[in-house]
Amino acid sequence: MTEQATNSGRWHVWLMIAMLAGVIVAGFLMFPKTEEQRNSLLSRLGTTNHGEFVLPPVPMADLELMDTDQSTWRLADQKVKWRMVIAGAGSCVEQCREMLYLTRQVHISLGKYSRRFERLYFSLGEDLVQETSEYIKLNHPFLKVLKADKHIIETMLKETNAPLQLSGDGGTMRAYLVDQKGLIMMSYSLANEGNEIIEDIEHLMKYSPQ
Repeated sequence: MTEQATNSGRWHVWLMIAMLAGVIVAGFLMFPKTEEQRNSLLSRLGTTNHGEFVLPPVPMADLELMDTDQSTWRLADQKVKWRMVIAGAGSCVEQCREMLYLTRQVHISLGKYSRRFERLYFSLGEDLVQETSEYIKLNHPFLKVLKADKHIIETMLKETNAPLQLSGDGGTMRAYLVDQKGLIMMSYSLANEGNEIIEDIEHLMKYSPQ
């Protein structure tokens, strides 16, 4: 009986070792090696995110934009941060202003994470009209305004599940979350609550390296 018990104990030990090794190997094989693979894995795992994963994710690090000084602006040349992109026209009204307000409150409420986050407004195909320019300066002084080619942005997002829709088009206006590598990975609409967006961003920042 003693020998049988000893053999049984050894068998259980080896079984536990085999199971542990299997978990380690599976974890190594599943670990994403690129940003695209990471976001694809997150979407398959069904995390407790409140936003919608942009599928497929869209790279924008090398997209050429223009700042208010008429200088070329590329995300790849900027400080590493998480960013929220709101795309609109030269005139920002109604849904557009609601989205700016929602994302501003999110930025303020991020607290210790706020320095790792930036909001960008893409003025598509035209400069801001004076009224919108003054509105942004007064109400959103930390919002970075950039001029973008509307056709290019539409084409980038056309084949995703979150195509570009502007305020006034009758569709769903979105704010796009861009990761530290310049990958558009999630989208939010005005149906999302501020605390939902904050929870997503804080979760991502908590597990990101910077």
